[in-house]
Amino acid sequence: MKFFSFTWKEKAVYAASMLLSKAVNANKNISTYSPKRILCIKLDEIGDLCYSLHVFDLLKQNHPEAEITLLCKPFALSLVEHHPGIDVATHSWNDLTGYYDTIIDLRGNWRSIRYAAAHQPKVRLDRGMVRFANMRAGKHPHEVFTNLQIITPLLKNIPANPQPEIYVGQQNIEKVKQYLQTHQLNNIALFHTGARKELRKWPADNFAKLAVYLKEKHQLDILFTGDQSDIKSIENIQQHIPFKTYNTAGLFNLIEFSALAKLSTLYVGNESGPLCIATVSGATALGLFGPGEPFVFYPFGKNTAYIHHVLECNPCNQITCVHPTNPCIQRISISEAQLVCAELLAKIY
Repeated sequence: MKFFSFTWKEKAVYAASMLLSKAVNANKNISTYSPKRILCIKLDEIGDLCYSLHVFDLLKQNHPEAEITLLCKPFALSLVEHHPGIDVATHSWNDLTGYYDTIIDLRGNWRSIRYAAAHQPKVRLDRGMVRFANMRAGKHPHEVFTNLQIITPLLKNIPANPQPEIYVGQQNIEKVKQYLQTHQLNNIALFHTGARKELRKWPADNFAKLAVYLKEKHQLDILFTGDQSDIKSIENIQQHIPFKTYNTAGLFNLIEFSALAKLSTLYVGNESGPLCIATVSGATALGLFGPGEPFVFYPFGKNTAYIHHVLECNPCNQITCVHPTNPCIQRISISEAQLVCAELLAKIY
Protein backbone atom coordinates (compact mmCIF):
# COMPACT_ATOMS: atom_id res chain seq x y z
CA MET A 1 0.00 0.00 0.00
CA LYS A 2 1.32 3.43 -0.93
CA PHE A 3 0.81 6.25 1.53
CA PHE A 4 1.78 9.90 1.77
CA SER A 5 1.82 10.57 -1.96
CA PHE A 6 2.87 14.21 -1.54
CA THR A 7 3.77 16.29 -4.56
CA TRP A 8 6.98 18.29 -4.30
CA LYS A 9 4.88 21.46 -3.99
CA GLU A 10 3.02 20.03 -1.00
CA LYS A 11 6.27 18.95 0.59
CA ALA A 12 7.68 22.44 0.20
CA VAL A 13 4.63 24.07 1.82
CA TYR A 14 4.58 21.57 4.69
CA ALA A 15 8.31 21.94 5.29
CA ALA A 16 8.17 25.74 5.35
CA SER A 17 5.11 25.67 7.61
CA MET A 18 6.78 23.25 10.00
CA LEU A 19 9.95 25.32 10.23
CA LEU A 20 7.96 28.49 10.92
CA SER A 21 6.00 26.81 13.73
CA LYS A 22 9.19 25.51 15.29
CA ALA A 23 10.64 29.02 15.29
CA VAL A 24 7.47 30.60 16.72
CA ASN A 25 7.03 27.98 19.45
CA ALA A 26 10.70 27.63 20.46
CA ASN A 27 11.21 27.27 24.23
CA LYS A 28 7.48 27.66 24.98
CA ASN A 29 5.24 25.38 27.03
CA ILE A 30 2.14 25.64 24.87
CA SER A 31 0.04 23.52 27.25
CA THR A 32 0.07 26.36 29.81
CA TYR A 33 -0.86 29.05 27.30
CA SER A 34 -4.26 30.78 27.40
CA PRO A 35 -4.98 32.31 23.98
CA LYS A 36 -7.11 35.43 23.63
CA ARG A 37 -7.65 35.51 19.86
CA ILE A 38 -7.31 32.38 17.74
CA LEU A 39 -7.19 32.39 13.95
CA CYS A 40 -7.92 29.02 12.34
CA ILE A 41 -7.11 28.68 8.65
CA LYS A 42 -8.82 25.92 6.67
CA LEU A 43 -8.46 26.61 2.95
CA ASP A 44 -9.74 23.23 1.93
CA GLU A 45 -12.62 21.39 0.31
CA ILE A 46 -16.02 20.55 1.79
CA GLY A 47 -15.16 17.11 3.14
CA ASP A 48 -11.93 18.30 4.74
CA LEU A 49 -13.78 21.10 6.52
CA CYS A 50 -16.45 18.69 7.78
CA TYR A 51 -13.82 16.50 9.38
CA SER A 52 -12.32 19.49 11.21
CA LEU A 53 -15.53 20.83 12.81
CA HIS A 54 -14.76 19.24 16.19
CA VAL A 55 -11.66 21.43 16.37
CA PHE A 56 -13.75 24.53 17.04
CA ASP A 57 -15.89 22.83 19.70
CA LEU A 58 -12.77 21.63 21.51
CA LEU A 59 -10.98 24.96 21.31
CA LYS A 60 -14.03 26.76 22.72
CA GLN A 61 -14.48 24.18 25.48
CA ASN A 62 -10.83 24.44 26.53
CA HIS A 63 -10.55 28.22 26.03
CA PRO A 64 -14.05 29.66 26.48
CA GLU A 65 -12.81 33.26 26.74
CA ALA A 66 -10.93 33.15 23.44
CA GLU A 67 -12.34 34.68 20.26
CA ILE A 68 -12.13 32.12 17.47
CA THR A 69 -12.00 33.20 13.82
CA LEU A 70 -12.17 30.82 10.87
CA LEU A 71 -10.78 31.68 7.44
CA CYS A 72 -12.15 29.23 4.86
CA LYS A 73 -13.27 29.06 1.24
CA PRO A 74 -16.46 30.96 0.32
CA PHE A 75 -18.63 27.90 -0.38
CA ALA A 76 -17.91 26.51 3.08
CA LEU A 77 -19.32 29.46 5.02
CA SER A 78 -22.89 28.16 5.13
CA LEU A 79 -21.71 24.98 6.87
CA VAL A 80 -20.40 26.92 9.88
CA GLU A 81 -22.92 29.77 10.14
CA HIS A 82 -24.52 28.23 13.27
CA HIS A 83 -21.38 26.72 14.82
CA PRO A 84 -21.15 27.77 18.50
CA GLY A 85 -17.38 27.37 18.56
CA ILE A 86 -16.77 29.95 15.84
CA ASP A 87 -17.15 33.63 16.63
CA VAL A 88 -16.16 34.97 13.21
CA ALA A 89 -16.15 33.15 9.87
CA THR A 90 -14.85 34.73 6.69
CA HIS A 91 -13.38 33.88 3.30
CA SER A 92 -11.48 37.16 2.93
CA TRP A 93 -8.01 37.91 4.21
CA ASN A 94 -9.07 41.56 4.35
CA ASP A 95 -11.48 40.73 7.18
CA LEU A 96 -8.62 39.65 9.45
CA THR A 97 -8.06 42.62 11.71
CA GLY A 98 -6.12 43.15 14.90
CA TYR A 99 -3.62 40.80 16.46
CA TYR A 100 -4.13 37.03 16.66
CA ASP A 101 -1.93 35.65 19.42
CA THR A 102 -2.58 32.09 18.18
CA ILE A 103 -2.68 30.90 14.57
CA ILE A 104 -3.75 27.35 13.74
CA ASP A 105 -3.01 26.37 10.16
CA LEU A 106 -5.33 23.40 9.60
CA ARG A 107 -4.70 23.66 5.87
CA GLY A 108 -2.97 26.67 4.51
CA ASN A 109 -0.72 27.71 1.67
CA TRP A 110 2.17 30.05 1.03
CA ARG A 111 -0.03 33.04 1.83
CA SER A 112 -0.98 31.68 5.25
CA ILE A 113 2.70 31.07 5.98
CA ARG A 114 3.60 34.61 4.97
CA TYR A 115 0.71 35.97 7.05
CA ALA A 116 1.91 34.20 10.21
CA ALA A 117 5.51 35.25 9.60
CA ALA A 118 4.47 38.89 9.20
CA HIS A 119 2.09 39.01 12.19
CA GLN A 120 4.25 37.03 14.63
CA PRO A 121 1.75 35.10 16.78
CA LYS A 122 2.80 33.84 20.19
CA VAL A 123 1.77 30.29 19.24
CA ARG A 124 1.42 28.64 15.85
CA LEU A 125 0.19 25.10 15.23
CA ASP A 126 0.13 23.60 11.76
CA ARG A 127 -0.69 20.59 9.63
CA GLY A 128 2.87 20.18 8.37
CA MET A 129 4.20 19.19 11.80
CA VAL A 130 1.54 16.51 12.18
CA ARG A 131 1.81 15.15 8.66
CA PHE A 132 5.56 14.69 8.88
CA ALA A 133 5.25 13.08 12.32
CA ASN A 134 2.67 10.64 10.97
CA MET A 135 4.83 9.93 7.95
CA ARG A 136 7.77 9.03 10.19
CA ALA A 137 5.45 6.79 12.20
CA GLY A 138 4.34 5.08 8.99
CA LYS A 139 0.65 5.77 9.40
CA HIS A 140 -1.87 8.33 8.26
CA PRO A 141 -4.96 8.37 10.50
CA HIS A 142 -8.45 9.47 9.59
CA GLU A 143 -8.72 13.22 8.94
CA VAL A 144 -10.75 13.64 12.13
CA PHE A 145 -7.74 12.52 14.17
CA THR A 146 -5.21 14.42 12.08
CA ASN A 147 -7.08 17.63 12.86
CA LEU A 148 -7.27 16.67 16.53
CA GLN A 149 -3.50 16.09 16.58
CA ILE A 150 -2.90 19.62 15.27
CA ILE A 151 -4.64 21.30 18.21
CA THR A 152 -3.65 18.78 20.92
CA PRO A 153 -0.97 21.09 22.45
CA LEU A 154 -3.74 23.56 23.37
CA LEU A 155 -6.11 21.01 24.89
CA LYS A 156 -6.39 20.17 28.57
CA ASN A 157 -8.65 17.22 27.83
CA ILE A 158 -8.13 15.15 24.70
CA PRO A 159 -11.17 13.11 23.64
CA ALA A 160 -10.66 9.50 22.60
CA ASN A 161 -13.52 9.63 20.12
CA PRO A 162 -14.05 13.17 18.79
CA GLN A 163 -17.22 13.73 16.81
CA PRO A 164 -17.45 16.54 14.25
CA GLU A 165 -20.89 18.09 14.07
CA ILE A 166 -22.73 20.44 11.75
CA TYR A 167 -25.06 22.74 13.64
CA VAL A 168 -28.20 23.29 11.58
CA GLY A 169 -30.54 26.24 12.10
CA GLN A 170 -34.23 25.70 12.69
CA GLN A 171 -35.05 27.63 9.53
CA ASN A 172 -32.93 25.19 7.53
CA ILE A 173 -34.79 22.24 9.00
CA GLU A 174 -38.17 23.84 8.35
CA LYS A 175 -37.36 24.47 4.68
CA VAL A 176 -36.44 20.82 4.16
CA LYS A 177 -39.45 19.58 6.12
CA GLN A 178 -41.71 21.72 3.96
CA TYR A 179 -40.33 20.08 0.82
CA LEU A 180 -40.78 16.59 2.27
CA GLN A 181 -44.33 17.33 3.42
CA THR A 182 -45.28 18.82 0.05
CA HIS A 183 -44.20 15.62 -1.70
CA GLN A 184 -45.47 13.34 1.10
CA LEU A 185 -42.05 11.79 1.68
CA ASN A 186 -41.42 10.00 4.98
CA ASN A 187 -38.90 7.17 4.67
CA ILE A 188 -36.21 8.37 2.29
CA ALA A 189 -33.16 6.88 0.63
CA LEU A 190 -31.06 9.90 -0.30
CA PHE A 191 -28.73 9.29 -3.28
CA HIS A 192 -25.76 11.44 -4.24
CA THR A 193 -24.52 10.07 -7.55
CA GLY A 194 -21.95 12.72 -8.48
CA ALA A 195 -18.28 13.27 -7.71
CA ARG A 196 -15.63 15.73 -8.78
CA LYS A 197 -13.68 13.03 -10.60
CA GLU A 198 -15.09 10.45 -12.97
CA LEU A 199 -13.15 7.56 -11.42
CA ARG A 200 -15.03 8.15 -8.16
CA LYS A 201 -18.45 7.65 -9.75
CA TRP A 202 -20.28 4.37 -9.27
CA PRO A 203 -22.07 3.49 -12.56
CA ALA A 204 -25.43 5.20 -13.06
CA ASP A 205 -27.28 1.97 -13.83
CA ASN A 206 -26.09 0.57 -10.49
CA PHE A 207 -27.74 3.45 -8.66
CA ALA A 208 -30.93 2.77 -10.62
CA LYS A 209 -30.89 -0.92 -9.65
CA LEU A 210 -30.16 -0.10 -6.00
CA ALA A 211 -33.08 2.35 -6.02
CA VAL A 212 -35.42 -0.40 -7.18
CA TYR A 213 -34.14 -2.73 -4.46
CA LEU A 214 -34.61 -0.16 -1.68
CA LYS A 215 -38.12 0.67 -2.88
CA GLU A 216 -39.28 -2.92 -3.29
CA LYS A 217 -37.57 -4.52 -0.28
CA HIS A 218 -37.51 -1.67 2.23
CA GLN A 219 -40.32 0.64 1.04
CA LEU A 220 -38.02 3.66 0.83
CA ASP A 221 -38.79 6.62 -1.40
CA ILE A 222 -35.84 7.62 -3.58
CA LEU A 223 -34.61 11.20 -3.42
CA PHE A 224 -31.62 12.35 -5.47
CA THR A 225 -29.43 15.27 -4.46
CA GLY A 226 -26.54 17.27 -5.90
CA ASP A 227 -25.84 20.68 -7.37
CA GLN A 228 -26.97 22.26 -10.62
CA SER A 229 -24.34 20.36 -12.61
CA ASP A 230 -25.88 17.03 -11.50
CA ILE A 231 -29.42 17.69 -12.73
CA LYS A 232 -29.11 16.11 -16.19
CA SER A 233 -27.19 13.04 -15.04
CA ILE A 234 -29.78 12.43 -12.32
CA GLU A 235 -32.60 12.76 -14.82
CA ASN A 236 -30.89 10.10 -16.95
CA ILE A 237 -30.82 7.72 -13.98
CA GLN A 238 -34.46 8.45 -13.16
CA GLN A 239 -35.49 7.35 -16.67
CA HIS A 240 -34.36 3.81 -15.80
CA ILE A 241 -36.38 3.56 -12.59
CA PRO A 242 -39.95 2.26 -13.03
CA PHE A 243 -41.55 4.46 -10.35
CA LYS A 244 -41.57 8.10 -9.31
CA THR A 245 -38.39 9.46 -7.75
CA TYR A 246 -37.43 12.98 -6.75
CA ASN A 247 -34.58 15.25 -7.79
CA THR A 248 -33.45 18.04 -5.44
CA ALA A 249 -30.22 18.87 -7.28
CA GLY A 250 -29.54 22.60 -6.98
CA LEU A 251 -32.48 23.14 -4.63
CA PHE A 252 -30.71 23.25 -1.26
CA ASN A 253 -27.51 24.91 -0.09
CA LEU A 254 -24.95 22.98 1.98
CA ILE A 255 -26.44 23.60 5.41
CA GLU A 256 -29.91 22.70 4.10
CA PHE A 257 -28.45 19.57 2.55
CA SER A 258 -27.12 18.72 6.02
CA ALA A 259 -30.67 18.99 7.36
CA LEU A 260 -31.93 16.82 4.50
CA ALA A 261 -29.35 14.13 5.25
CA LYS A 262 -30.24 14.25 8.94
CA LEU A 263 -33.93 13.71 8.13
CA SER A 264 -33.30 10.85 5.68
CA THR A 265 -33.56 7.19 6.57
CA LEU A 266 -30.52 6.18 4.51
CA TYR A 267 -27.84 8.01 2.51
CA VAL A 268 -25.86 6.39 -0.31
CA GLY A 269 -23.17 8.22 -2.21
CA ASN A 270 -19.76 8.23 -3.82
CA GLU A 271 -16.66 9.51 -2.03
CA SER A 272 -17.28 13.25 -2.05
CA GLY A 273 -17.93 16.31 0.08
CA PRO A 274 -21.67 15.50 0.42
CA LEU A 275 -20.80 12.09 1.90
CA CYS A 276 -18.76 13.84 4.59
CA ILE A 277 -21.59 16.29 5.25
CA ALA A 278 -24.06 13.43 5.56
CA THR A 279 -21.95 11.44 8.01
CA VAL A 280 -21.18 14.36 10.35
CA SER A 281 -24.87 15.29 10.19
CA GLY A 282 -25.68 11.97 11.83
CA ALA A 283 -27.07 10.22 8.76
CA THR A 284 -27.11 6.45 8.39
CA ALA A 285 -24.79 6.33 5.41
CA LEU A 286 -23.03 4.07 2.92
CA GLY A 287 -19.97 5.45 1.15
CA LEU A 288 -18.84 4.01 -2.18
CA PHE A 289 -15.08 4.36 -2.65
CA GLY A 290 -12.88 3.95 -5.70
CA PRO A 291 -9.40 5.44 -6.05
CA GLY A 292 -9.46 7.35 -2.74
CA GLU A 293 -6.83 6.77 -0.07
CA PRO A 294 -7.94 4.10 2.43
CA PHE A 295 -9.05 5.04 5.96
CA VAL A 296 -8.39 8.79 5.67
CA PHE A 297 -11.84 9.90 4.46
CA TYR A 298 -14.04 6.92 5.23
CA PRO A 299 -17.48 7.80 6.68
CA PHE A 300 -17.10 8.87 10.29
CA GLY A 301 -20.15 8.15 12.38
CA LYS A 302 -21.99 5.48 14.36
CA ASN A 303 -24.32 4.15 11.67
CA THR A 304 -22.03 4.36 8.68
CA ALA A 305 -20.32 1.90 6.37
CA TYR A 306 -18.21 1.86 3.23
CA ILE A 307 -17.33 -0.45 0.38
CA HIS A 308 -13.85 -0.13 -1.06
CA HIS A 309 -11.94 -2.56 -3.25
CA VAL A 310 -8.38 -1.40 -2.59
CA LEU A 311 -6.12 -2.38 -5.48
CA GLU A 312 -2.33 -2.45 -5.69
CA CYS A 313 -2.36 0.88 -7.56
CA ASN A 314 -4.08 2.72 -4.71
CA PRO A 315 -3.78 5.61 -4.04
CA CYS A 316 -3.55 7.03 -7.56
CA ASN A 317 -3.91 10.42 -9.23
CA GLN A 318 -7.61 9.66 -9.78
CA ILE A 319 -7.31 10.82 -13.39
CA THR A 320 -5.57 8.03 -15.33
CA CYS A 321 -6.64 4.47 -14.48
CA VAL A 322 -4.30 1.52 -14.95
CA HIS A 323 -7.38 -0.76 -15.07
CA PRO A 324 -9.50 1.21 -17.57
CA THR A 325 -11.79 -1.71 -18.42
CA ASN A 326 -12.45 -2.55 -14.78
CA PRO A 327 -11.69 0.40 -12.48
CA CYS A 328 -11.94 -0.05 -8.74
CA ILE A 329 -15.23 1.84 -8.30
CA GLN A 330 -16.92 -0.52 -10.79
CA ARG A 331 -15.85 -3.54 -8.75
CA ILE A 332 -18.48 -2.66 -6.17
CA SER A 333 -21.34 -4.97 -7.06
CA ILE A 334 -25.07 -4.39 -6.69
CA SER A 335 -25.30 -7.34 -4.32
CA GLU A 336 -22.60 -5.87 -2.06
CA ALA A 337 -24.39 -2.53 -1.88
CA GLN A 338 -27.74 -4.23 -1.22
CA LEU A 339 -26.27 -6.29 1.61
CA VAL A 340 -24.64 -3.32 3.36
CA CYS A 341 -27.77 -1.19 2.96
CA ALA A 342 -29.83 -3.98 4.54
CA GLU A 343 -27.38 -4.25 7.45
CA LEU A 344 -27.48 -0.50 8.06
CA LEU A 345 -31.27 -0.38 7.94
CA ALA A 346 -31.51 -3.33 10.35
CA LYS A 347 -29.62 -1.27 12.93
CA ILE A 348 -32.14 1.55 12.92
CA TYR A 349 -35.42 -0.34 12.55
